[in-house]
Amino acid sequence: MPTQLPPLGKAEHKYLERHAEPEAAGARVLAESEAPYAAVVVIPAYGEAESLLRTLASVPPCRTGTPLIVLVINQRDECPRWAHDANRRVLAALRSTSARETPIRVLCENVQHLRYAGHQIVVIDRSAPGQRLPARQGVGLARKIGADFALALWARGGAESPWIHCTDADVRLPGDYFDRATETLSANRRPDSRRGPAALVYDFRHAIDDTRDAGKAILEYEIFLRYYVLGLRSAGSVHAYHTIGSTLAVDARAYAQVRGFPKREAAEDFHLLAKLAKVGPVEPLRGEPIVLSGRESERVPFGTGHAVLRARARACRGEPFLAYDPRNFVWLGVWIKTLDSLVDRPSSQIPQLLQAHAPSSEVDAQHLARILEQRGAIERARRALHKRGDRRRSLNESFDALATLQLIHALAEQVHPALPLERALQSAPFIDHDPSASVEAQRIQLANLEAAG
Repeated sequence: MPTQLPPLGKAEHKYLERHAEPEAAGARVLAESEAPYAAVVVIPAYGEAESLLRTLASVPPCRTGTPLIVLVINQRDECPRWAHDANRRVLAALRSTSARETPIRVLCENVQHLRYAGHQIVVIDRSAPGQRLPARQGVGLARKIGADFALALWARGGAESPWIHCTDADVRLPGDYFDRATETLSANRRPDSRRGPAALVYDFRHAIDDTRDAGKAILEYEIFLRYYVLGLRSAGSVHAYHTIGSTLAVDARAYAQVRGFPKREAAEDFHLLAKLAKVGPVEPLRGEPIVLSGRESERVPFGTGHAVLRARARACRGEPFLAYDPRNFVWLGVWIKTLDSLVDRPSSQIPQLLQAHAPSSEVDAQHLARILEQRGAIERARRALHKRGDRRRSLNESFDALATLQLIHALAEQVHPALPLERALQSAPFIDHDPSASVEAQRIQLANLEAAG
């Protein structure tokens, strides 16, 4: 049983009292009856069966103790029959196997504690009638349910690590998955723990099970993801990190501070990280990658599975995979340099600063100013300058990850349209591109370039 509760701040108390999902109540029962777990990982599962069992088999031990898996089996009323059947099969497999080893414990309504293949697992069943997710609240709510349970367990002293690990039901985890985050925590320990990273993003790679069109499509998609992050880095953006929900570890205090995962059907990872970046750094966690599935999927409205479907459809029509023109990152960099200048020169005129930072042959400062005005970016920056406190933080918050992506989209629409991926790579000054290299070699080169930065 836990002997010492972690010191909780106002944000953690408020979140657990007002915003946590009902299943978090089961964490108290678990914390009072079990020794503290060394780490916790949250896995939402919708329509998964064999792939989920393979993922569970890949969950590694933790050097400092026993890890806990929080599994959220979920569906909506309108889900297809195949998803319902897969959920039913996996629940039956987990419960029947656990029942042979040890009695299944009910922690609260639709929350059970069981053992499967040597793992301790909390199963939150949101697939049964009356417990299913509301319409338009898919994987975001499922992640929130599990992460809220993990937060409550840590707050009760039932988990030693403040990292809430988040992954998916179709991945392979590296052997040092938990230990790597623990080591990062120790390396960043300071008198005020709130100053450490708000989130960690693990290295990743996609599994290539099909060497034909689908294999090429997923490789091109991964290259595009890495190209975008490298482009943001070249522009000086603080948001040069990947937003893949299966690669995250989130600090419990920061999670509560931003009120958890948004209840979205998709892009919940992007929007959570955008909020977390306002309260602390989002840092890459280098090392052995998490292996992601490269399968086609329509489980969410967009994301990897849909990207592969679209890429294959484009290939069938003879159309290339498209990417942002690298010159748009140069335009983005001018705005970021302007915001940096405003930190020390808040009374400066923004149009003049844009002009001063714009390479005359590459960026039309007046055109950029018009686009920024259209997006409301300049007005938000001006309001940020009048806030008390840390001026740099206020300006960064005025131009967050979503505003960054929206500006890149606006530049693609109004300045430099999208290019075929191969042309974008060849013309990007932040990549030493070898056009003769295979697609797999290009993926490895970009991954190495990211890690070296």
